[in-house]
Amino acid sequence: MSFHESCDLIRIEVRGDRTVLLAAAKNGDGDETVPAEIVLDEQIGNGDGWFVRGGENFTETAHEIELEFREDGPWLTAFLTEVDGEDRERQGINLADHIGNDGGRLVWAVHGGSGSGSGGFPSF
Repeated sequence: MSFHESCDLIRIEVRGDRTVLLAAAKNGDGDETVPAEIVLDEQIGNGDGWFVRGGENFTETAHEIELEFREDGPWLTAFLTEVDGEDRERQGINLADHIGNDGGRLVWAVHGGSGSGSGGFPSF
């Protein structure tokens, strides 16, 4: 299960050279929530103007960083700088595919390549 299905008040904050995802995450005790956060720059990078999982520090080469809520989950979007110094058009990565809620902690899903669905998320 992706984090957005068990969290409220989902938002991002840019803190200097890193972007942090924050939420009120259900911790398994009914509807009780706890504050949770995860640093997106630990696992998301910029590959020539594209978001890449397994990279890091995308915030250093991004601007107009936003969180967009779509039917398939929350998307991190931004303009990312290409290797040649130009900005690529606004890019996005679906955070629902990469982050889970493990008992009130936001965690990275196991990154196994091109798989989709709930595989790689911890059991809740």
